[in-house]
Amino acid sequence: MAKKVEFDAIKKQFILVRPLGSGGTGDTHLLKDETTDMFFAFKKYVPKDSNFIDENYERFVDEIKILFNLSHPNVVRVYNYYLYPQKKTGYLQMEYIEGDSIEEFETDPFGGKTWSDIFIETIAAFEYLESNNVLHRDIRPANIMIDKHENVKVIDFGFGKKLEGLDQDAKSVFLNWPVTQLPYETEYDGIYNRQSEIYFVGKLLANVIDRSLDNFNFEHIIEKMIKIDPKKRYKSFHDISIDISKGVFGEIDFTNEEKEVYRKFADTLSIAIKSYWLKYDPIRDDSEILNNLIDLIRITSLEKILQDNSQLTNCFIQGRYTYSTKHKIEVSIITDFYRLLVGLSPFRRRIVLDNIDARLSVIKVEVPDDDLPF
Repeated sequence: MAKKVEFDAIKKQFILVRPLGSGGTGDTHLLKDETTDMFFAFKKYVPKDSNFIDENYERFVDEIKILFNLSHPNVVRVYNYYLYPQKKTGYLQMEYIEGDSIEEFETDPFGGKTWSDIFIETIAAFEYLESNNVLHRDIRPANIMIDKHENVKVIDFGFGKKLEGLDQDAKSVFLNWPVTQLPYETEYDGIYNRQSEIYFVGKLLANVIDRSLDNFNFEHIIEKMIKIDPKKRYKSFHDISIDISKGVFGEIDFTNEEKEVYRKFADTLSIAIKSYWLKYDPIRDDSEILNNLIDLIRITSLEKILQDNSQLTNCFIQGRYTYSTKHKIEVSIITDFYRLLVGLSPFRRRIVLDNIDARLSVIKVEVPDDDLPF
């Protein structure tokens, strides 16, 4: 039986500064930590409908579970929680975002981020949520903030949902700001899934972005995001990210040395994989890929040639595949590529990894031709 560990420390004290706002599952206040002098946003669960206290309290706990497993520069960060189950209430201690909603954001003609930058960061946030099987389900301007450094921050997961197993297309509650037309799957089947989230995010961006500006580069992407027929809409935020990378690749100034490091690594990795079994199943979490690479470098630092090629392919592929044992992979190529990645900004790193993904996605998939169940 696991031993419980309790800390009988002095209770932390905060100074109540002012209220920040009210949402569907709670009220948020600004508090100051007396020890660190840091400001935090505290969300108190306050049910708006007394007929569903238990259900909404469970939803508040679900929000805590979702946020504690997320870590992305464009998603609000959670620091702690305080639950009072007997009273069906609690508090969520979060990053305080000083700024405006995306609806109130105005670009600075003399510098700062453009609407293209804001668009890219918003898609990056939702691509990250998608990679963690999280649906936000409350897509409205107040829940996409722009902080004082002009960084996008997606907030308020009170109606968020973690997708599990066969639940990918389940009918579910959604509370979105009004749109004039619902997507087909929602209008006729009551379904809210990943593609529905793409539709509502696209609709929001279409309404808040001044797309008449000459420097907005993604009009064609928004148009595909808001197709009411899901067959004509993007299938995933990752697909959108790929199209963004294609659109801006020529505008990003990679040096010849950076391009050479990328090409040597991409050629090496592509040759190493012969085929996938049943489907192409990549790892799309940037942090996981970086961690996999540094772990590989750590255990092969004294080698010149990689002893097992699957050690590298496993850094990028989580599904089953066949690989070449004859192809020799130099450890220095892996090390140079890792140094390239960690030296890039998150956006430039995403472009490089999107191009790796594009290379790997065209490798053939093997499908069994018999009728055996397994």
